Amino acid sequence: MATQEQIQQALDSLNARYRKTLLALEDALDRLEELQVPPNNSSDDELMEAARLMALSDMNKEDLSEDEIYKKLIETSDAESRSTGFWAIPLPTADEPKTVPNKKYTTK
Repeated sequence: MATQEQIQQALDSLNARYRKTLLALEDALDRLEELQVPPNNSSDDELMEAARLMALSDMNKEDLSEDEIYKKLIETSDAESRSTGFWAIPLPTADEPKTVPNKKYTTK
């Protein structure tokens, strides 16, 4: 049968191996977090892919580069979103007086 001292040594050895394994796992987790790439905006990725395909296309008669096509796509996208009224107006603040509704249209 094992003595009290042998049991304590075995427990100390297991505890040391446990701590060493925990430290190794923490280091591996830190390295994984450093290597993770933050998610990009998918619409930008799609526009970049579209620009790449357009640059390779036979329809590219002006012989534009990917960057030039990408810039034109961004400009067009911004212009279209503004013209369709996509952007919301700012919410009224408590300091601004409320407008009185036109009763001509609400009472008839």
